[in-house]
Parts: sequence; C-alpha cells; structure tokens
Amino acid sequence: MPAIEHAAGTLFQRIEGFEDIAGQGTVPVERLTRYIGRGHCLVAAANDALIGFLVTEPFGRELHVYEFSVHPDWQGQGVGSALLRACFIDAHNTGFTAITLTTFVEIPWNAPFYRRMGFSDIHPASHPRLQSELDKEYRHGMPAGSRVGMIRPL
Repeated sequence: MPAIEHAAGTLFQRIEGFEDIAGQGTVPVERLTRYIGRGHCLVAAANDALIGFLVTEPFGRELHVYEFSVHPDWQGQGVGSALLRACFIDAHNTGFTAITLTTFVEIPWNAPFYRRMGFSDIHPASHPRLQSELDKEYRHGMPAGSRVGMIRPL
C-alpha cells in the first residue's frame, strides 16, 4: 500500500506548485495495519497485485476518507470510482450517514473527481472537524488555500 501511495504521489510532480507533495511520506504501515484490523480499508487488486486502496476512519455517524490512492498505471480505468462506490455501500450498510474528506481544490483527480461522485464542498466553519483537519494539513505544509473539505450524504 505505501508503494501505491508513493507512486500516486509522483503525479503531483507534473503540477506547478505541487512538486513537493510528491516527496511527502506515506501512511505508516503500523497505522494502515490498525485500519485494516478495524475493517476500515478497501483494496482493489488485478493480476494478484494490489492496485489501489481506500482507508477510512469513523467519526460518529460520518466516515472520513483518510487516504485514497490508485497506482498511476491503473488510474482513469474506473478503479477509484469502484473503490469509492464500494465505500458508499459499505458505509450506508453499516449505519453511517455521510462520507467526508479533505482534498486539493484544483487537482483534476481530487475535488473535481469527488464532485462527480456526489460530494459537495463544505464551508469549514460549518463543520468543525473538517476545519480541524484542514488546519492540521496547512500546519504540515500544504499550500495555503489549496485544500477543501467535502461531504457526501448517504
């Protein structure tokens, strides 16, 4: 999973102002192991190899997408959409009322993709937890104003 996340991160090298994103660390394996153990990780596989994954964390009745990566060789082929739809179904069947996430506003495979999948931008002041997530991301070096909180009711 870290290799997929790292490979997906290299796509940021092509976007001016986001080159440093490609060098950021991946989710630590021990943290991924905790999410898997709690049943909050979906994976996509092809030819006996992982090609994508989606990790979530519950917050009350909302399920937050913590990390979502598809290997670049498989992007644009519906893998990400399938993972996200599976997340919607699983979350709904488990009693969650919404999916939340934070993402880049202008990166084509980020906010525009999520909007097509039914997410709406949310004003951070109206959602304190997402505001806290965004604040933490900016403190860790994300470019100011580059991120948005989003929600999709189930």
